[in-house]
Amino acid sequence: MLGIFGSVQAQILNDTTQQLYGYHSLRYGTEADVFLNRGLKREIDSSLASIQRYGFIYKNSQFSQDLGNWATPLKCVTSNLPNQLGVQTGFGVFDAYEYKADDVKYFDTRSPYAELKYYQGSRGQQSLDIAFSRNINAQWNVGIDLRRIVSKKIVGYVQRNDRQAENYAFDFYVSHHSKNNRYFLLATFNYLEAHNFETGGIRPDSTDGKADDKNDLFENQLEKVWFAYQSTRSLDKRYNYRVYQHYGILPNQKLQVFYRFDYSYRVNRYNDNALVSNDTFYTRFADYNTKGVYSNTQISDRSDFNLFDNRMGLKGSSGKLFYAAYLKSRYVKMRQGYDYRDSIPVLNSYTTEWYLAGQVRRYFDTTNTGYVEALGEYGFESKNNLNPDPKNNSMAAFNLKYKGFSAVASMWAVSPTLLQSGYRSNLVSWDTSFNLQKTKHLFVQYAFTKRKVDIIPSIAYNSYSDLIYFTEAGTPTQYTDGAIMHIQPKLGLRFNLWKIHIYNEFQYNYKDSNKGNGKDILQMPEYVNATQLFIEAWLFKRATLLQTGFDVFYKSSYRANAYNPLLQQYYVTTQHGSGASDFNYVNEYVVVDFFVNMQIRTARLFIKMSNLAAGLGQPKGYFTTPYYTGIPRTVDFGISWRFFD
Repeated sequence: MLGIFGSVQAQILNDTTQQLYGYHSLRYGTEADVFLNRGLKREIDSSLASIQRYGFIYKNSQFSQDLGNWATPLKCVTSNLPNQLGVQTGFGVFDAYEYKADDVKYFDTRSPYAELKYYQGSRGQQSLDIAFSRNINAQWNVGIDLRRIVSKKIVGYVQRNDRQAENYAFDFYVSHHSKNNRYFLLATFNYLEAHNFETGGIRPDSTDGKADDKNDLFENQLEKVWFAYQSTRSLDKRYNYRVYQHYGILPNQKLQVFYRFDYSYRVNRYNDNALVSNDTFYTRFADYNTKGVYSNTQISDRSDFNLFDNRMGLKGSSGKLFYAAYLKSRYVKMRQGYDYRDSIPVLNSYTTEWYLAGQVRRYFDTTNTGYVEALGEYGFESKNNLNPDPKNNSMAAFNLKYKGFSAVASMWAVSPTLLQSGYRSNLVSWDTSFNLQKTKHLFVQYAFTKRKVDIIPSIAYNSYSDLIYFTEAGTPTQYTDGAIMHIQPKLGLRFNLWKIHIYNEFQYNYKDSNKGNGKDILQMPEYVNATQLFIEAWLFKRATLLQTGFDVFYKSSYRANAYNPLLQQYYVTTQHGSGASDFNYVNEYVVVDFFVNMQIRTARLFIKMSNLAAGLGQPKGYFTTPYYTGIPRTVDFGISWRFFD
């Protein structure tokens, strides 16, 4: 880092030529921007803020859980909101690691643009991101994104370089528009391959004459795990092709026809080649035949999915008004449970869905930042071979954004996933007939800004009916005793005094249900708080920006979702034991990170010590998920460097 700093500093001090290319010479946009006729006009974020929060665990406002290491299965703790209609696969714990077609950045550059990100953790974690984009001419642009994340085992390793997880993600994209901008084309190919070398988590023992409790499980490599060494692995592999086109029938974008084609092929696998040794782990799930139904030596489950999504319709812009109306069709097919030769019956399922959808947005100003919007989708036909009765999905939403005020109201009725509807495994099989899951969501936020103080209060109200979830028995079920309510007030605060900056976000989660134990299904901490305190200063005649300070994360105690590797699912837990012997109850913990961030022209660097407060007035460690401890104290560093020519 010092060598890089020295070389870049020398370039800054000796650079007397005019900079032709930089942040000012490129713009980007997403498919949604093009669909809304906003074009490729977004600016790249050049700030140094929170560069040290590089991990995927920090997504969803830092309130997620994983298996205590990089690239492991991930789930948001404080939200269960749907984001799309129709039958989905049901395998989603690796979604965050994928380059999603909706999020691909299509660039418009005046020079070749590249970005390199490299992060290294002292416990064997490593992440590398490479992005490159360039314009072939004024109408054509091509680009690629590459990502590789690897983590080594902290618990349960035998050899020094034993892998815990690794995933590879890639996308290639092309954008084109005609000289008069009446025709626009976006095309992308995305690939993800995510491996998790399963351990089953830490296995408590009683070798010292007494049974372990949660505070005894922070010895890292000395702890035992449930699965035999290198016996168990899960895989999530995905291919996605997306092509979007629109053409202006009338000039000035007043009337356009558009078409979008989307095809995905996905494979999910789970392999355990030591079933005899590992059967004690599966006995934790009451519905499982731990001796095996089709093989008594191994588990080799496989699910293949084909998903087609086609939509076409009309849209356009007139002054401050945008409108769209279209027809959408979806076809989803699953072939599952056929890796035991001919001994297991194959589950073939499919669903065909048709939707009508519309959207109207009215902007308040010419900058297109404030607007009021109504949108909806209605499934008017749905057929499948699992449940003969049509299950028509629907969604209606209202959005408002005006100056510092924003509001969202939505209602969803969504099908069960294919995994929830049916499954075949060497340990368990099921066929279910669940109702549509219904969700109501209301969110209101206001950002009050005055001089150096930002106060951002918000509140969200969520209501879940017929919620489907996985249980400790290892199978899905549906809560049908009325609605489950979740109220989530938040308070964000940003305060600057001289060179001192304080950012804080506090969240409170209140749950209730009409009757029964519905509120116990939503397992999340009651209080969550994230604080960032740092000093920021310019050095070397404003050639270098330096930040140094602390990140502090707090979650109150709660009974947490546990992880089932066979299904790649987080499931709802119940009480087992009491106090320190109830491993499903995650104790409160404060994680403190010390960081130093630095920006030198287009290079941004950081070094930080994570979990600085471990053992200082609290246990040696903490749990991210039952039986999975968080990363212990580490020293991490990283660099993000952009090149514009």
